[in-house]
Amino acid sequence: MNKELTRKKILMVDDEPDMVEIVVEMLTDKGYQAFGATNGADAIIINDKENPDLIILDLRMPEMDGMKTLRQIRKKDDKVRVIILSGFLTEFDSPDTVKDMADLDVSERLSKPIENDQLLHVIRDVLMR
Repeated sequence: MNKELTRKKILMVDDEPDMVEIVVEMLTDKGYQAFGATNGADAIIINDKENPDLIILDLRMPEMDGMKTLRQIRKKDDKVRVIILSGFLTEFDSPDTVKDMADLDVSERLSKPIENDQLLHVIRDVLMR
């Protein structure tokens, strides 16, 4: 893997702790600097502190969903790339969600469950843009 890519910082945000742990471990094993958060508030704090190159963000989370989290992040950071990862395919079809994703400059949207190799391929693709 490209050494420049492996220095990249990635923040994984999902309200399922197991999902966060699995993805963070996989990314760390591949040489990325990976961080995890299980809610939007923690994601905002980690984003401010670590300044990641990429955020992988779940849409459906309690208290602060993915779009609200991303709106808050975008107030301070308009450069970080974002992959939306959701198990709810119908949310991708909602006109409001589609507009929000365009307005908030979402790089990719993926459906759960996802194979590790597919996720890694999309991550590399997004980071190389």
